[in-house]
Amino acid sequence: MEFLNRNYILYAGLIQSINRGTADILEESKQGIFLRDTVSDAFMLATENTETGKHWLKTHESLKYSLMLLFQNDLAYFVSKEYGLTPMLDCYQAVYMRKEPPALNNNIQIQMAVDEDFKMIADNYHMLSEWELKKIIKRRELFIGIHDGETVGFIGQHLEGSMGLLEVLPMHRRKGYGTALENYMIAHMLEQGLIPFCQVESDNCKSLDLQRKLGLTISDEHMYWLF
Repeated sequence: MEFLNRNYILYAGLIQSINRGTADILEESKQGIFLRDTVSDAFMLATENTETGKHWLKTHESLKYSLMLLFQNDLAYFVSKEYGLTPMLDCYQAVYMRKEPPALNNNIQIQMAVDEDFKMIADNYHMLSEWELKKIIKRRELFIGIHDGETVGFIGQHLEGSMGLLEVLPMHRRKGYGTALENYMIAHMLEQGLIPFCQVESDNCKSLDLQRKLGLTISDEHMYWLF
């Protein structure tokens, strides 16, 4: 944890996995840490030494990497070439650092998604597979926003612990529901003793601006998802 705390904003995802007890730590030293999150089956490797990272990857390659989070561009390209993981998502990390939760919007009702909501969610969100969506619903980590009895959108927590799955249905956009949903998710995660954080692709200026507006701190460094 000493290494991770040097850059809390960038490494919040690894800290989250450790804190919630879902981290299988494969390697750890003063030079970094390599772990597998047991809920998402995502491998996460953070090190400032490229050769150390390559050595750790080689040591555990029998685990058959399929989803990996890295924090060095050269290691990301090494993994892509060596293990055939593509595409590579280049992201910034955004973390809510305040202790007090944001103010909630009383004009929107938030309720936990249930199995009956799956079709609506799958029809409107295409970034995850159906089994991932079903697992998130089963883990009670996906929430529906309702206004005047009508579903306006949803938000949830990815399996590795980040906020995401934010979607406002087309006919309800530009009404502040996206902000209301994320503020709810931030408050919910704080209540659960979790770190409210999310990852935004580095060229998504609109989403980065939203995170800043909601009070999240953006990492200076990039991070890379490969799958």
